[in-house]
Amino acid sequence: MSFRPGRIIAAAAAATFMITVFAGAAGAVASGTFSGTITPTSCGPMHDVSVVQGDTTIDAVAAEYVSANDIKLELYSPTGRLLVDGDTLTSPESVHYAPESLPTGTYHLQVCPFPGGVVTTPYDYTGAYSVTNGPPVDIPGSDLGNEVGPPTITRTTGKLRFSPATVVDAQRTEGEPLDFFDKSGNLWESGPWGTTTQNSFIHRSTDGGLEFHVDSPNGLRPDPGPGGGDTDVVTDDQGNVYFVDLEALVNLGTSVSNDNGNNWRKNPAAVENTAVDRQWYAIDNGTTTSAADNTVFLAYHATQVGTYIYSSPGSTGPTDPVGGLVWQNASANAPLPLARDATCAQLRFDPVKRNLYYACNEGNHVRVTIGHVAPGQRTGIKFHNVTVPVSPGGGGPGHLFPALAVDKGGNVYAAWIDTNDSNVYYSSSTDQGTTWTSPVQVNSAPSTTNEFIWAQGGAAGTLALAWYGTDAAGQPDSFPNWADDPQGATSVKWWGYVGVIGKATTAYATIAQQRFTEKPMHYGQICNQGIGCSVSGGDRQMADYFGFNVDKSGAMRLVYNDTTNQHNGAGLFEARQVGGKTILGGNAKGLTVQNPATDPAGDAQWPHYSPTGAGANQPQFDFTGLQVGQPSAGTLRVRMSLASLKSLQPPAGKTSAFWLTRFQALSVGDSGEEAYRVFYVGAESTGGLTPSFFAGTTTCTNTTPKNCKILNYPAQQQVTGHVCGNTIVADLPLSGFGNPVNGALLYNVTALSGGRNGSDDLYADVDTTRSFDYVLGSNSGGSSC
Repeated sequence: MSFRPGRIIAAAAAATFMITVFAGAAGAVASGTFSGTITPTSCGPMHDVSVVQGDTTIDAVAAEYVSANDIKLELYSPTGRLLVDGDTLTSPESVHYAPESLPTGTYHLQVCPFPGGVVTTPYDYTGAYSVTNGPPVDIPGSDLGNEVGPPTITRTTGKLRFSPATVVDAQRTEGEPLDFFDKSGNLWESGPWGTTTQNSFIHRSTDGGLEFHVDSPNGLRPDPGPGGGDTDVVTDDQGNVYFVDLEALVNLGTSVSNDNGNNWRKNPAAVENTAVDRQWYAIDNGTTTSAADNTVFLAYHATQVGTYIYSSPGSTGPTDPVGGLVWQNASANAPLPLARDATCAQLRFDPVKRNLYYACNEGNHVRVTIGHVAPGQRTGIKFHNVTVPVSPGGGGPGHLFPALAVDKGGNVYAAWIDTNDSNVYYSSSTDQGTTWTSPVQVNSAPSTTNEFIWAQGGAAGTLALAWYGTDAAGQPDSFPNWADDPQGATSVKWWGYVGVIGKATTAYATIAQQRFTEKPMHYGQICNQGIGCSVSGGDRQMADYFGFNVDKSGAMRLVYNDTTNQHNGAGLFEARQVGGKTILGGNAKGLTVQNPATDPAGDAQWPHYSPTGAGANQPQFDFTGLQVGQPSAGTLRVRMSLASLKSLQPPAGKTSAFWLTRFQALSVGDSGEEAYRVFYVGAESTGGLTPSFFAGTTTCTNTTPKNCKILNYPAQQQVTGHVCGNTIVADLPLSGFGNPVNGALLYNVTALSGGRNGSDDLYADVDTTRSFDYVLGSNSGGSSC
């Protein structure tokens, strides 16, 4: 489509009028619907609208079956004069005509193509109009959900075991991480880098979350820009991958990959509308093994307008121009909004009852939009809104997004954090959202103040929640901001928590709460003002949420941010449940990596993703092992073993090859505050020559002051090292990093290899090792050669 000056401003005005058109009017004297067909070069027929004495206003809206088709909606007078040309975005379009005096007669509505903007068949449209003589009424409201008594709660200490944190990306910071398992057990993660960068990322793990690589041939976004806003990534039962990126609050770009992320096809204006925000995917894999009955649902809200759910067929392959790319309004009341504008949870589809659920904050309660989906149904879905019982905390659902989950029995759960007492609450429904239990507080001390809730359903009657919590009492927005008061911020330590609720729909539920992070993951303020934090100067490094999913056994995989490094940068990590009962009822049997760690051979391709597929394995970067230890109390030894070091040539496109081991340890920040600094020991070879050995602590490339985007690993301290066969060995004093290592534990020890054109480059992401923790003094570090 083409972009025209004034489109965004005009669309904002049209969006306000759409509230009137979509809902009808209090004094409506005539209303109706119309439909027809256009072509890329010709308009549809004229549709009559009768106006009688006393009428004051004509409102109308029209929507193409394919929302990407760019149309105009025109209103003509009884004499054939063009009165209003509704032309703001693509589809829908609306007109509003309210002159000082509205003459009687037969007016005409006509839908026309915008030149060059009609992209695909079918060219059908539908519309609605109303002629009114009174003020407009509101958009669809909510039914009051029935309420039954709360369960009696038994609280226990969680007995789940979690792995040391896996480093998802050693360089890029990224807020709002989400993850999704595909049918083969590969784990996909996505998150935005910010609209100022126009980049968002996808990371993929093919070994169950032990190692990740960025899905990109050049280290940036996987698909063509623009973007950098909110993201989501899902896969279907055919192995197709769907990615959506918010493009500067203007429109949504959707992309599809049919080859595991090597190639992406994109529609950059999938459901363009004014001030769209926080979109979510949900997958309906249908009732057969065929792609024919697959549907991708896409929910979003348009600021000051309302909430919407669109749909697209599942992709049928790399030549399919529609699946996952072309979207249509799924509602039977299209183009009405489903409900008032709100902050909404991730859209969820229940394959048991075949319902879509969309939970949103609304005043002092959560509102749930519910629609039953027949097999293969994509449009004409009848949605209704139901209110969950009032939040008991004295405020309402907030601290950003609520959460919703459905378990294997079709039971539905809503969860939220109250804006007044900052506690976590949940409510359950066993009848598809008609009746809800009175809300129950989930968290307990030391999780006193809480933020960022997420939910997943397990076996029937089992619910898992995850959130960030601190023992400091207060409001997250009121805590000291690291950018202004680093030392004050560290007095408020945030941890990752999970709460597993058993017998969650019964009168006697159990809640097992525990931490999933082994150290604090954030200090101080968490700003809840969304994009407004950029104006207030609030701490929004982690953006607005984090997510988690479960593998086939039901073991939890949590992707989250850790900002406790010296930059307050949103480091990207994963915590894996490796022991204890899963929420599907089995026992987790995950791998806990030990020091020394082995690493599988043959996984050092460069590039990992490209239009022609993965490149060849690079043996000089292919880790086979990593060992960290101390030949003496004050000396740290790092041994990195590779498949072959016969060549030290850098990967294509880079001038230097590097091998380095990084970790976090308790230390001090640049202002003397507590920090878990990122330290490293490494080797670098330029042009294949003899390597030099170095150590240091990371620097960061900022887009704005104290807004860390890229961690860099410069050669700050020269250290002793050598190549011994296929092993790189480096020794240095623990006091030799330039900053103190104060703690007794080195966290998330990880080696990475690749190439760079200077320390402040985006490095070639060739291979990484699996993360482990090292207790100082617990290993001698092996031989020096």
